[in-house]
Amino acid sequence: MKTLFRRSSLAFGLTLALAAAAQAQDLRISMYADITGLDPHDTSDNVSYSVQSGIFERLFQFDAQMKLQPWLATGYTNNDNATEFTLTLRKGVTFQDGTPFDAEAVKANLDRLADQTKGLKRNSLYKMIAKVTVLAPDQVKIDLNQSFGAFINTLAHPSAVMWSPAILKQYPEEAQLRLHPVGTGPFKFVDWQPGKAVSLVKYDGYWQKGWPKVDKVTFSPSPEDATRVAALKSGQVDAIWPLPSDLIATVQSDSKLAIQRDPSIYLYYMAINTQHKPLADVRVRQAINYAIDRNLWLKVAFAGMGKPASSAMPEGVQFYQKQSEPNYHYAPDEAKALLKAAGYPNGLDLKLWTTNTTASVRAAQVLKAQLSTVGIRATVTPMDSGTRNAKLWGVKDPKAAEFDLYYGGWSTSTGDADWALRPLYATESWVPTSYNVSYFSNPDVDKAIAGGLATADPAKRGEAYAEAQKLLWKDAPVAFLGTPDNLVGKRSNLSGVSMLPDGNFLYTQAAFK
Repeated sequence: MKTLFRRSSLAFGLTLALAAAAQAQDLRISMYADITGLDPHDTSDNVSYSVQSGIFERLFQFDAQMKLQPWLATGYTNNDNATEFTLTLRKGVTFQDGTPFDAEAVKANLDRLADQTKGLKRNSLYKMIAKVTVLAPDQVKIDLNQSFGAFINTLAHPSAVMWSPAILKQYPEEAQLRLHPVGTGPFKFVDWQPGKAVSLVKYDGYWQKGWPKVDKVTFSPSPEDATRVAALKSGQVDAIWPLPSDLIATVQSDSKLAIQRDPSIYLYYMAINTQHKPLADVRVRQAINYAIDRNLWLKVAFAGMGKPASSAMPEGVQFYQKQSEPNYHYAPDEAKALLKAAGYPNGLDLKLWTTNTTASVRAAQVLKAQLSTVGIRATVTPMDSGTRNAKLWGVKDPKAAEFDLYYGGWSTSTGDADWALRPLYATESWVPTSYNVSYFSNPDVDKAIAGGLATADPAKRGEAYAEAQKLLWKDAPVAFLGTPDNLVGKRSNLSGVSMLPDGNFLYTQAAFK
């Protein structure tokens, strides 16, 4: 009887433990890389932004369709030439340390973002801010040093978060500040063990009553695709992102699992180095675009889940305009004719660079095979991200850039045409200043892009960006490829987890059924 009693006690204790665990509602997420830091002002990668989004919030944020939503700000007004913006702020919000959210907090954060001497990774994104003035506890005025019609969208960028001003004052040194992240979000930071896990817990004082629905969130990095999927199947984690397209069937075959699929605004392309003589000829660049079967590229690289490119920016970006002239369908004969007209009847030998991830190398090999059908002989060179960054983005003299083609992608994290076009195609954005690694320059494109920033009038901005897209499509500074869908693998009883169109992971409304 004594033994039976012990077993019953153990069973009862186990039942209670299991019930408590179920009640705790812990969310475990496996991601493809570790975070690089905990200060969104000094961050440039989506993994970090995604984790940080549970701790911090912005004045404006995006919904699942990348539409702008008021958040910590409830509205705004602006002057006609987009140099003055007045924001009305949400009342009754507190930071996780008890500090009230108000206009003084907004000023402290925008002043920090605008200070170009700080050396933060995202300072340059806010260099247009000239002055921030507190008008009332719930009202702040922002004066810009130039017309910037995309300013409100820029305030919705993942880096434009509100830190507790008390924490900013307590830890003026970045090395210390990044270890004490405090925002207004639904989760509080617990700890970060680099290479192992980031832990967050529910913030009971969150201003959106009833949220969050889970008590704890743990993020663990797992760079190997198959390992992430195996962890999901075995029940070690509740969600993985991204779900690799070549492992979809593994998840689909398991009734306990589900796939969350959403459109993205991540445009993949091959940058074309216009500093190299053959590639300075628009006919050669157009030939490269005609040589590519975008549907086949999507099939191989992303299991066919996505859309071929139809403009210089993705469909989900504000002011997108579909382009049809030239009609860059798969047309090898057209490509050969253009190469011949440009003086290269026997084709070209080109160097194609890419990162060394499995998916990127596989995609680059497909592109190489397609280019070979029109006489373009590409040598693929995979490289780790550190080497890539140094050899691609670190070049000071454009003439020293060694590559001919570069396979990569761009996420328009502001959801606006300005951030889709200016960093990649404006003359002012040549590497190393920004990301125009094609070294493309067209005064008419520059004028159109500038015109889109000169006003806050949506109709006028739309006209300017329509012209920019038309010119860019014809000039082909890159080989426009396409926009794959975002895929998340998850437990079938888990809702509220997905990838936003810009590639960031959304989990603040996660809930178990």
